[in-house]
Amino acid sequence: MLSSSTLDYIFQLRRRGIKIGLHRTEALLSRCGNPHYDLPVIHIAGTNGKGSTAAIIATILRKEGKKVGLYTSPHLICFNERIRINGIPISDENITSFLNRFRPDIDILESTFFETTTALAFSYFAQEKVDIAVIEVGLGGRLDSTNVSKSVLSVITPIHFDHMEFLGHDLTSITREKCGIFKKNVPVVVADQLPEVAKIVEEEARVQTADFFTTQKKVEMMDISLKDNDTSFSYDGCKMKISLVGRHQIINTQTAITAVKTLFPEITTQNISSALKNIRWPGRLQKLLDNPPVFYDVAHNAHGLKAVLMTLRELFPDYNINALCALKKTKDVTPVAEILKTYCKEIITTSINREEFWTANNLSEEFRKFGINSVSNHSIAEAITEFKQKTADNEIRLIFGTHFIAETVYNIFDFPFDNGII
Repeated sequence: MLSSSTLDYIFQLRRRGIKIGLHRTEALLSRCGNPHYDLPVIHIAGTNGKGSTAAIIATILRKEGKKVGLYTSPHLICFNERIRINGIPISDENITSFLNRFRPDIDILESTFFETTTALAFSYFAQEKVDIAVIEVGLGGRLDSTNVSKSVLSVITPIHFDHMEFLGHDLTSITREKCGIFKKNVPVVVADQLPEVAKIVEEEARVQTADFFTTQKKVEMMDISLKDNDTSFSYDGCKMKISLVGRHQIINTQTAITAVKTLFPEITTQNISSALKNIRWPGRLQKLLDNPPVFYDVAHNAHGLKAVLMTLRELFPDYNINALCALKKTKDVTPVAEILKTYCKEIITTSINREEFWTANNLSEEFRKFGINSVSNHSIAEAITEFKQKTADNEIRLIFGTHFIAETVYNIFDFPFDNGII
C-alpha cells in the first residue's frame, strides 16, 4: 500500500485548487522528459459517459492484443484506479518512484492534483511502452491538463450542462470548450447530441479539417433489450451483450465501437462481441442487492441522473423509486430536483465532510422547495445502512450523486468493488 505520508501528499495537492491552463502541465512534463510526445492517444471529452466509453474502448483494444493505457477520473476506492494498463492499476511502487523523483518539480511549479496525476499517467504509459492510451479529460477540454496529448482520435460523448463555473453558462460555450481537444487533421467521433450541440461540434471539426464521424450513422444497433444486470442488442448481424445497464450505455457502446473501427477498421465483429462481455465499470447503475433491488450510480448532474432514472422506470414500471444522495454545492439543484420530483417518491440526503458538498439538512431543504418528500441524515454510514435495511413492497432504491461515497456504499453492502482489474 502507498504510505499514509505519500497519500497525504497526493491529496493535499487538491488544496491548490483547479487551475485552468496547460502551461504547468507542459512544464512538469518537460521535467519528466516529455513522455507524452510519442504516445498515441484516444482523447475523450463530453459531459456524461466519458468513463464508460473509455473503458469500453480500452477493453475492445485489449481483445485485439494491444497494450492499452487507460486514464480516468475520479477514482471510486483507490487512487491507483485512475491509471491502468490492460485493466491493471498502476502499482504503489511506480507512484512512489515518480513522486520521489519529481516532487521538487511539482512543488516548485505548484502543480495541482490533476496536473500531477496527468503527468504521472503519461510518464507511466511511456515507461511501459503502451501501444495506445485512452485518456479521459478531467474538466472541459481546451484547457484541461490532458490536452497536451498527441491525439490520434478525438471522441465527444453527450454534452449537456455541467461545470458551468468553469466552462460557461450556455451550451454553445460548453460545447466549444469541450471541442478544444480537436487537433489538426485528427479524426473526430461524436456521440448522438442535441441538435444545437451537434452543429457546433461539426463546425469545430471542420475548422481543424478533421474527418467527422457520427456514431449513429457508422454503428447501427437494433433489437435493444434491457435487464437489471446487462443490456443486449444486435450489431452487424451479431447479437451482443454488455454488462452495463441502460439505453445511455448503448450510446456509449456505439461511440466506443465507432472509435475503434475508425482507427482499426480490421477489428472483427466477433472480437467486439467477445470484448463487450468482459466490460467491468463499477458505480454505473450497479446492482448491489436483489431484494429489494438497490442500485448505485455516480450520476452527479441532471442529464446523467435522468438517464439512470429512466432506465429504472423502464425496468421496474410498477415500482416506487426511493433515492439517497449527496451532492456538491456547484451542482445546479433545480434541474436535479425537477427530475427527482418526476421519478422518486422519497429522497434521503446525507453529508460528506468536505467544504464543497451540501450539508444533508440544506440539501433536503432545497429539495422540499420543489415539493419533494425529503429527509436528511448527516451520517453517511447510518443513512446507507438504514436505506439498505428498510423494508417495503414494490420499491427499488437508488444511491447516487458522487464517487466520494463509493467506499462506504461497498463496505455496507459487503459488495466487492473489483479484483483490481477491470
